[in-house]
Amino acid sequence: MTLHTEPFILPMTSGALVFGMNWFPLMGDQPAKAGLALARKHKATHAVLPVNVLGAVGLVSLKGRMPDKSIRLHSAAQNMAQLFPTGTLAFLMELPHSGYWLLALHEGVVVARTDQIYHALTDADGVMASLSLAYPQLQILKHPQADGLPTLAAIEATSSTHSQLQPLRRWQSILPWPVQCFVLILVLVLLLPRAWQLFDDAHASTPDFAPPDAGLAWRQAVAASAGQRQVHGSQGTRVLLESFHDLPGSLGGWTLRQAVCEAASHQWQCRAEYERQHVQASNDSFLAAVPSAWIVEFSSLDRVAGRWQLQSHSKALSHLSLPTSASNERHLLSILQGMRPAFVQMQIGQPLPVPLSTPTDRHDKPLPRPKELAVYQSRSVNIAGPLRSASLLLSGVMPIAWQKAALNLGQAGQAGLNSSKLNLSLQGLIYETDKEMASVPVADHCAQSGARGCARP
Repeated sequence: MTLHTEPFILPMTSGALVFGMNWFPLMGDQPAKAGLALARKHKATHAVLPVNVLGAVGLVSLKGRMPDKSIRLHSAAQNMAQLFPTGTLAFLMELPHSGYWLLALHEGVVVARTDQIYHALTDADGVMASLSLAYPQLQILKHPQADGLPTLAAIEATSSTHSQLQPLRRWQSILPWPVQCFVLILVLVLLLPRAWQLFDDAHASTPDFAPPDAGLAWRQAVAASAGQRQVHGSQGTRVLLESFHDLPGSLGGWTLRQAVCEAASHQWQCRAEYERQHVQASNDSFLAAVPSAWIVEFSSLDRVAGRWQLQSHSKALSHLSLPTSASNERHLLSILQGMRPAFVQMQIGQPLPVPLSTPTDRHDKPLPRPKELAVYQSRSVNIAGPLRSASLLLSGVMPIAWQKAALNLGQAGQAGLNSSKLNLSLQGLIYETDKEMASVPVADHCAQSGARGCARP
């Protein structure tokens, strides 16, 4: 596999696009500050800083390669992230007189170790295969006409302050260059013998490999875990409830009995079951009245089911700024307590750490978890009651991921606040953060899940 190790600057009409930057995932309340710290550590001359709570910082060193200072430099990778803010995608594009550019995005964030340029198209096959294993939902776009790859002009048109390379100021010496050289030689003459002795003494116990960056590995693991989890806010909950309210109670003499929607990535997979009630009802009368988008399945002479898909309007967990566990216990649970009389059942579980794959070293031993690392937690939610009561859940913005919603039709009992003929049950998870749990040992039930390397940060 042959790739360019130097960044590629492509002049454009309004500035220049920079390809081949190094990207590092970040997570925390001050991503820009953390990005600047990484830039100093890697001795970068320019950086593209993240704006979201969980994003990525792009670093590059342009020593000796800087164009005119009046030319604005923009990251081509960050421009693509602005063009494709959702989904998991990989792009392979041919650059003029340079090679083939490989970029991967996950929910609008540049994936580490991409934004690379390869001499030949086949050189990127190995990286593409690794990306497909890490992200099963990955979409690969590499055919301009068939896949709709954006042109270089379209990438340039997306340039903004968020994608502009920020120069990093460094200390400038007030001493002339010859004086600096003399001072450096003097320091080397005085310190080199002592340094060599120390190096020789420690060489026997020094490993011949660089230890892995535990902080970076854990940030990547947390980012990968959070990026695979979807959260329904008030908009996603409203769309789900409206779909139940809009269900036909009767279709061609067939009566609705129940409906179930289950979350699947960015969609709901829904199913409604109808029972034949009218003596003149038939398969033909049902098919004549059923919505055109439904897939119909007749299970017997008196039973039929319709299937359809519904956009969930969910967002990746990594794109949200979540409340802490203490905040949820004081504010969110108090709100739910006020709603409790309108429901038959409302159960909220205790917070549990969100699972992720434990990063390991070259000997397959777990890397230590940084104490300052932000932590994701979740609480199970089970709610049941009248369909009309579910509208109360729209009054507050809850970071909740619904997993299943079921509507059942039955005989209405005694009239009351929490009784109805239309009853809805909801199952899901409420997400939150709690940095105090960063030092909690891995839970025993994690090992029982059967996933190798599972951890609860």
